[in-house]
Amino acid sequence: MARSILTVFAHPDDAETMAGGTLLTWVHQGDRITICVITDGDKGTSDPNDTSEAVVARRRVEQARAAARLGAEVIYLGFEDGMLQPTLEVRREVVRVVRRVRPDVVVASDPTLWFRHGLYINHPDHRAAGQAVVEALYPAVKKHLIFPELLAEGLQPHVVEEVWLGPTDEPDQWIDIAPVLDEKIALITEHASQFEPTATRTAFTRMARSVGEPRGLAAAEAFRTLHLAASTIRAIAEVR
Repeated sequence: MARSILTVFAHPDDAETMAGGTLLTWVHQGDRITICVITDGDKGTSDPNDTSEAVVARRRVEQARAAARLGAEVIYLGFEDGMLQPTLEVRREVVRVVRRVRPDVVVASDPTLWFRHGLYINHPDHRAAGQAVVEALYPAVKKHLIFPELLAEGLQPHVVEEVWLGPTDEPDQWIDIAPVLDEKIALITEHASQFEPTATRTAFTRMARSVGEPRGLAAAEAFRTLHLAASTIRAIAEVR
């Protein structure tokens, strides 16, 4: 049975870079993807002659091309790039999207991740986005008295069955992306203003191999997962 998958990340290109192989694998299995982008990615340039408006327009075109490869709808929340905080306003907007889409699975950033590869400080927007998503999914999405104004929009509470967070330092799920690695790289390089093809192929192939190697996989993506339920206590009580 086809599942509804919702990705909620900070920037255009985050879903593709962080989980593109997994999303492609799920699409090939018949699942449906919705991409929610919290910011407009308006700071994504090193050209001093660029304007925010030009950057946003360019990145929306790129995101549309990448989404087309996944057959995905794209939802923008319009927050400012580089300034994201896990505020109640952001949380409410994420709740609105989750209640609208009513996904089986949400894929988002792991908010606990600070450093990667010994040379990268995780973008603070990534951590803020991950925190906002996690705090939206519990308890706000499933409690009708939290953000009651959403009920007036016809957006009823919802329980997301699975949450996949990545990249992460505490993975418990590995997805074999070797069959779709070339597709993932093509997906990423649709974001041409951000990713040059040759370095992108080398870097993302290397990262996928390093994630997969300890599990005996040629290429993989890894995630920290949660399985949510209408009643957490009942779910814990029923664990065998």
